[in-house]
Amino acid sequence: MRPISATGISIRKFEWRHDLRQRGFTLFELLIVVAIIAITISVVQLAPGLNDETRDLKRIGKDLGKLFHLLNQEAVFESRNYAISVQDKGFFVLEFNEGNWLPAPDSFFKKIKMTESQSSVLLIEDLIVDISEKNPPEPHILILSSGEMTPFEWRISDKASRSGIVLQGNLLGGVLMTGPEPQT
Repeated sequence: MRPISATGISIRKFEWRHDLRQRGFTLFELLIVVAIIAITISVVQLAPGLNDETRDLKRIGKDLGKLFHLLNQEAVFESRNYAISVQDKGFFVLEFNEGNWLPAPDSFFKKIKMTESQSSVLLIEDLIVDISEKNPPEPHILILSSGEMTPFEWRISDKASRSGIVLQGNLLGGVLMTGPEPQT
Protein backbone atom coordinates (compact mmCIF):
# COMPACT_ATOMS: atom_id res chain seq x y z
CA MET A 1 0.00 0.00 0.00
CA ARG A 2 1.19 3.48 -0.83
CA PRO A 3 1.60 6.15 1.78
CA ILE A 4 -1.09 8.80 1.37
CA SER A 5 -1.26 12.23 2.92
CA ALA A 6 -4.28 13.67 4.63
CA THR A 7 -5.45 15.18 1.34
CA GLY A 8 -5.41 11.84 -0.44
CA ILE A 9 -2.38 12.59 -2.60
CA SER A 10 0.43 10.13 -2.82
CA ILE A 11 3.52 11.42 -1.06
CA ARG A 12 5.82 8.88 -2.55
CA LYS A 13 8.31 10.41 -4.93
CA PHE A 14 8.15 9.22 -8.51
CA GLU A 15 11.52 8.48 -10.00
CA TRP A 16 12.25 8.92 -13.69
CA ARG A 17 14.68 6.44 -15.09
CA HIS A 18 16.82 7.66 -17.90
CA ASP A 19 17.24 4.59 -20.04
CA LEU A 20 18.72 4.96 -23.55
CA ARG A 21 16.68 2.04 -24.86
CA GLN A 22 13.44 3.95 -24.22
CA ARG A 23 14.56 7.17 -25.91
CA GLY A 24 12.27 8.61 -28.70
CA PHE A 25 13.15 10.49 -31.87
CA THR A 26 14.31 14.09 -31.75
CA LEU A 27 12.51 16.76 -33.70
CA PHE A 28 15.49 17.12 -36.02
CA GLU A 29 15.46 13.41 -36.87
CA LEU A 30 11.75 13.54 -37.64
CA LEU A 31 12.24 16.58 -39.92
CA ILE A 32 14.98 14.77 -41.86
CA VAL A 33 12.72 11.75 -42.42
CA VAL A 34 9.81 13.95 -43.54
CA ALA A 35 12.10 15.84 -45.95
CA ILE A 36 13.41 12.60 -47.48
CA ILE A 37 9.86 11.29 -47.95
CA ALA A 38 8.74 14.58 -49.55
CA ILE A 39 11.67 14.61 -51.98
CA THR A 40 11.06 10.98 -52.93
CA ILE A 41 7.36 11.57 -53.59
CA SER A 42 8.02 14.67 -55.72
CA VAL A 43 10.63 12.85 -57.82
CA VAL A 44 8.23 9.95 -58.42
CA GLN A 45 5.42 12.32 -59.42
CA LEU A 46 7.60 14.35 -61.79
CA ALA A 47 9.36 11.40 -63.41
CA PRO A 48 6.67 10.69 -66.05
CA GLY A 49 6.77 14.35 -67.16
CA LEU A 50 10.51 14.28 -67.73
CA ASN A 51 10.32 11.68 -70.50
CA ASP A 52 7.11 12.93 -72.08
CA GLU A 53 7.85 13.05 -75.82
CA THR A 54 4.50 14.68 -76.56
CA ARG A 55 5.14 17.70 -74.32
CA ASP A 56 5.81 19.99 -77.32
CA LEU A 57 2.58 18.95 -79.01
CA LYS A 58 0.58 19.58 -75.84
CA ARG A 59 2.20 22.99 -75.47
CA ILE A 60 1.50 23.94 -79.09
CA GLY A 61 -2.11 22.78 -78.82
CA LYS A 62 -2.72 24.75 -75.62
CA ASP A 63 -0.96 27.83 -77.00
CA LEU A 64 -2.97 27.72 -80.23
CA GLY A 65 -6.20 27.32 -78.28
CA LYS A 66 -5.31 30.39 -76.24
CA LEU A 67 -4.36 32.28 -79.41
CA PHE A 68 -7.75 31.57 -81.02
CA HIS A 69 -9.52 32.67 -77.84
CA LEU A 70 -7.46 35.87 -77.67
CA LEU A 71 -7.98 36.66 -81.35
CA ASN A 72 -11.72 36.07 -81.01
CA GLN A 73 -11.93 38.46 -78.04
CA GLU A 74 -9.73 41.02 -79.76
CA ALA A 75 -11.84 40.82 -82.94
CA VAL A 76 -15.09 41.37 -81.05
CA PHE A 77 -13.90 44.07 -78.63
CA GLU A 78 -11.86 46.07 -81.17
CA SER A 79 -14.15 45.45 -84.19
CA ARG A 80 -11.32 43.92 -86.20
CA ASN A 81 -11.24 40.99 -88.59
CA TYR A 82 -8.42 38.48 -88.27
CA ALA A 83 -7.39 35.37 -90.16
CA ILE A 84 -4.94 32.54 -89.65
CA SER A 85 -2.82 31.53 -92.63
CA VAL A 86 -1.67 27.98 -91.88
CA GLN A 87 1.74 27.04 -93.30
CA ASP A 88 3.64 23.74 -93.38
CA LYS A 89 5.78 24.72 -90.40
CA GLY A 90 3.61 27.25 -88.61
CA PHE A 91 1.15 30.01 -89.32
CA PHE A 92 0.69 33.75 -89.80
CA VAL A 93 -1.90 35.94 -88.11
CA LEU A 94 -3.39 38.30 -90.66
CA GLU A 95 -5.53 41.38 -90.12
CA PHE A 96 -7.99 42.82 -92.65
CA ASN A 97 -6.87 46.39 -93.21
CA GLU A 98 -7.78 48.75 -96.07
CA GLY A 99 -9.19 45.96 -98.23
CA ASN A 100 -6.20 43.59 -97.84
CA TRP A 101 -5.12 40.79 -95.53
CA LEU A 102 -1.82 41.94 -94.02
CA PRO A 103 0.35 40.31 -91.32
CA ALA A 104 -0.83 41.48 -87.89
CA PRO A 105 1.58 43.92 -86.28
CA ASP A 106 1.09 42.59 -82.75
CA SER A 107 4.22 40.72 -81.63
CA PHE A 108 2.44 38.42 -79.14
CA PHE A 109 0.70 36.67 -82.07
CA LYS A 110 4.04 35.38 -83.37
CA LYS A 111 5.37 33.52 -80.34
CA ILE A 112 4.15 29.99 -81.14
CA LYS A 113 6.78 28.03 -83.05
CA MET A 114 6.61 24.52 -84.46
CA THR A 115 9.66 22.26 -84.54
CA GLU A 116 11.20 20.74 -87.67
CA SER A 117 9.68 17.34 -86.91
CA GLN A 118 6.14 18.75 -86.79
CA SER A 119 3.82 19.17 -89.77
CA SER A 120 0.27 20.40 -90.37
CA VAL A 121 -2.81 19.41 -92.33
CA LEU A 122 -5.78 21.79 -92.46
CA LEU A 123 -9.30 20.67 -93.33
CA ILE A 124 -12.12 23.12 -93.98
CA GLU A 125 -15.54 21.65 -94.80
CA ASP A 126 -13.87 18.20 -94.94
CA LEU A 127 -11.54 19.32 -97.75
CA ILE A 128 -7.76 19.43 -97.39
CA VAL A 129 -6.48 22.99 -97.87
CA ASP A 130 -3.23 23.74 -99.71
CA ILE A 131 -0.99 25.18 -96.97
CA SER A 132 2.15 25.58 -99.05
CA GLU A 133 3.96 28.84 -98.43
CA LYS A 134 2.63 31.70 -100.56
CA ASN A 135 3.56 35.35 -100.78
CA PRO A 136 1.46 37.15 -99.66
CA PRO A 137 0.01 34.59 -97.22
CA GLU A 138 -3.64 33.77 -97.90
CA PRO A 139 -6.25 33.65 -95.12
CA HIS A 140 -7.54 30.18 -94.24
CA ILE A 141 -9.37 30.51 -90.91
CA LEU A 142 -11.36 33.75 -90.57
CA ILE A 143 -12.00 35.24 -87.13
CA LEU A 144 -14.56 37.98 -87.61
CA SER A 145 -15.59 40.97 -85.51
CA SER A 146 -19.07 39.42 -85.21
CA GLY A 147 -17.55 36.60 -83.10
CA GLU A 148 -17.86 34.03 -85.88
CA MET A 149 -15.01 31.84 -87.05
CA THR A 150 -14.45 29.50 -89.98
CA PRO A 151 -15.10 25.92 -88.78
CA PHE A 152 -11.89 23.92 -89.25
CA GLU A 153 -9.89 20.86 -88.30
CA TRP A 154 -6.14 21.43 -87.94
CA ARG A 155 -4.05 18.29 -87.52
CA ILE A 156 -0.53 18.70 -86.22
CA SER A 157 1.69 15.63 -86.18
CA ASP A 158 5.18 15.09 -84.80
CA LYS A 159 7.46 12.58 -86.53
CA ALA A 160 9.85 12.44 -83.56
CA SER A 161 7.22 11.31 -81.04
CA ARG A 162 5.00 9.57 -83.65
CA SER A 163 1.96 11.30 -82.23
CA GLY A 164 -0.41 14.08 -83.16
CA ILE A 165 -3.07 16.48 -81.98
CA VAL A 166 -6.23 17.77 -83.60
CA LEU A 167 -7.61 21.27 -83.11
CA GLN A 168 -11.26 21.66 -84.07
CA GLY A 169 -12.82 25.09 -84.34
CA ASN A 170 -16.52 25.82 -84.58
CA LEU A 171 -18.58 28.65 -86.02
CA LEU A 172 -18.94 30.38 -82.63
CA GLY A 173 -15.19 30.68 -82.07
CA GLY A 174 -14.70 27.68 -79.79
CA VAL A 175 -11.61 25.51 -80.21
CA LEU A 176 -11.22 21.98 -78.87
CA MET A 177 -7.94 20.08 -78.76
CA THR A 178 -7.83 16.28 -78.78
CA GLY A 179 -4.69 14.23 -78.30
CA PRO A 180 -1.85 13.73 -78.35
CA GLU A 181 -2.57 10.31 -79.81
CA PRO A 182 -0.15 7.82 -81.35
CA GLN A 183 0.10 7.81 -85.13
CA THR A 184 1.46 5.19 -87.47
